[in-house]
Amino acid sequence: MKKIKKATASRHPDWAVKHKRPGTEIRLIKGHYYLYAITSKWNSEKRRPVKKTIGILGKITEAGFVESEKHQLKRKKLVIKQVWQREFGFTHFLQTYLNDTVVQLQQHFPDTWQTIVAMSFCRFVYQSPLKNMDFRFRHSYLSEMYSEVNLDKDHLTIFIRQLGEQREQIRNYFNSFWNNDKRSVLFDVSSITSQSRRMETFPHVGYNNNKNFDPQLNIMLIHSVEQRMPLYYRILPGNIREVKAFSLSLKEFGKKADVTVITDKGFYSNKNLEEMKTEGIRYIIPLRRNVSVIDYSKLQPGLSYEKLDGYFSFEKRIVWYYTLNTEWGSLYVYTDDFLKAEEQRDYLMRIEKYPDKYTLEQYHQKQSQFGTIALLTNGKTTAPETYENYKSRNEIEILFDAYKNILHADKTYMQNDIAIEAWMFINFIAIQWYYITFNLLKKYKLNKTYAPMDLMMRLTEIKKLKINDQWYLTEATHATVNLLDKLKITNLFPKKGS
Repeated sequence: MKKIKKATASRHPDWAVKHKRPGTEIRLIKGHYYLYAITSKWNSEKRRPVKKTIGILGKITEAGFVESEKHQLKRKKLVIKQVWQREFGFTHFLQTYLNDTVVQLQQHFPDTWQTIVAMSFCRFVYQSPLKNMDFRFRHSYLSEMYSEVNLDKDHLTIFIRQLGEQREQIRNYFNSFWNNDKRSVLFDVSSITSQSRRMETFPHVGYNNNKNFDPQLNIMLIHSVEQRMPLYYRILPGNIREVKAFSLSLKEFGKKADVTVITDKGFYSNKNLEEMKTEGIRYIIPLRRNVSVIDYSKLQPGLSYEKLDGYFSFEKRIVWYYTLNTEWGSLYVYTDDFLKAEEQRDYLMRIEKYPDKYTLEQYHQKQSQFGTIALLTNGKTTAPETYENYKSRNEIEILFDAYKNILHADKTYMQNDIAIEAWMFINFIAIQWYYITFNLLKKYKLNKTYAPMDLMMRLTEIKKLKINDQWYLTEATHATVNLLDKLKITNLFPKKGS
């Protein structure tokens, strides 16, 4: 019996055996005890399991177990307590290139500015609806910086109602971006379809260019020509156009005496001009070519440029002009030979293609009008200055296009008048960021190659990884780093030696 006990007893001392665990094996090597990780694999030839050594775990001494450095490193790689990945590129861009807007929000909304910034981030970068904002925010490094912000949908439903009641703070935010040296503004109104049946004031059936008769509300925007940035918005009922609401909006904007308003052709009428005169508003108004106040006699066939007032160069094209005096101000009539030739050719081609609608007789009647633009102004700008200011008009069209098609804000699901005010403000900040980004691209002559959302796509691909409470910046492609270098965003991936 004694021999049997000796054969089955462990050949290793108790102080070593106590460290053995399932899947491990103690080995005595040159008088020292080591613990190895092992496993077994079925061997079909031997028809039995075969032991396989995975690797050393550490050394066993009478004092205890000493883990090997190799296994310690391997264990840390395999057993990571926490791994988090967060968008970081745009967060960095926000802190540096968009920080002026953040500072103003902090000043005018001291208790809620972080939530406003977080919501604007979700709208600008991801065009996110309310229900997805918490997800987008939590996957951004911004959530580490604004750790107390709650973008849960139920919380936001309450928050936007509170924010929508702060129109005075919103207006003060507008004014913080006004530059007294920049005085030309564009204004326009565009419709947005409303999907709400609860909203009382704004949604109405009204006219829009898409001939859509769903309930809608109107958004009036004011855009600075010189600053190339939106400065103001106001929500209007869907059945009210800009003529009725324009004066009140300028009063709230508070800069009526300091701006020159540039309108579209549909604004011209004696009634509107009388109202502008009464309100003391400076304006530049384009006229349709068939308006009787325009005298085209100087542009009859056999034109002699000596009868005109002069010329100037605009975008490498020569524009001639002459001035007519009216009771509403100076009427500048411009003629562009390049544009004239294009319009003449286009009209003659229409005669060939649609002889029932276009005739040579009509062509001769319109000949003096081809290639012309007539601008009415009561300001003190010269003809070249007036023309250049008007040509910036398409920027507000681009603004509305960005608002509707890039932010996907052509419809609203807000359920009350106060909530739509807040939602519009969040979108307004997002569109400001869009223009700041566009101006940055334009500054470095990259706007023809990259759109603002192209830059956003690349920035959001730059991540930070959190491994066991330590944050690490991930790699970026050479193309992304090269683009950032061109935009002077060099403090994100600083060059070696810098």
